[in-house]
Amino acid sequence: MNTKTVTKNLKRTDEAMINIPLSAFRYLSRYPREKKIVVEIALDEMRRVNSAETIDEIINEARLDYAVGNYTTHQTAKSLMAALEA
Repeated sequence: MNTKTVTKNLKRTDEAMINIPLSAFRYLSRYPREKKIVVEIALDEMRRVNSAETIDEIINEARLDYAVGNYTTHQTAKSLMAALEA
């Protein structure tokens, strides 16, 4: 008796996990008909709990900082060195 076994090749994705503390959530509104709520998440609280571990995460965190406007610009090397030492 010849039986074939069918197997599916499932692509596994390495999903990144983050922890979000409850104190980071700020309630904005809700939609009772759709059973959904809208919240705001404080990025500072997320950064406090989660640290970047891989180069991809570090780059994504830097991109997020840039998008949010959390960066400084310097005209001289001395001002850059002073900011890095502070």
